[in-house]
Amino acid sequence: MSRVGDPAPEAPGPRPLTERERATLVWMIDNGVAFSDEDEPVTSDDRRRWRAQVPGTRVGRGCGCGACPSIDLTDADGVIPGWEESRIVLSGETDGAMLLLFVDDDRLSYLELAPLDDDARFAEFPPEEELTRLDPPPSTPSSTGGEGPAEA
Repeated sequence: MSRVGDPAPEAPGPRPLTERERATLVWMIDNGVAFSDEDEPVTSDDRRRWRAQVPGTRVGRGCGCGACPSIDLTDADGVIPGWEESRIVLSGETDGAMLLLFVDDDRLSYLELAPLDDDARFAEFPPEEELTRLDPPPSTPSSTGGEGPAEA
């Protein structure tokens, strides 16, 4: 029992990903498409690097909205990558929600499930078989008149 003046208990450290969180994260790395046509194309080398991070990825804080299972992705020490130079956002969807994976400075940083209806509630990420790949953003013509780079 704590008394007045006792230090507050420390928050628990990062925890391992649940099976469902891990499956969603891997699915997003393998299948997510660039959220914006302004994002750099995602290559197979990018996906390999990000997939190699999964075994060491832990969960930091969860979203406090009460409607979603979104989570900060950390390393074993609880460090959340900062966004200083580059951010890539991969997207996917499931019935009633959009999925987003943020990769900041080449490190997995946030896995988000964003309900499409204000009244929708998701206690956990959906099963992998319910995830759907979005169509990639349209290519824009380059300054030379050809199509922009194709997604790898």
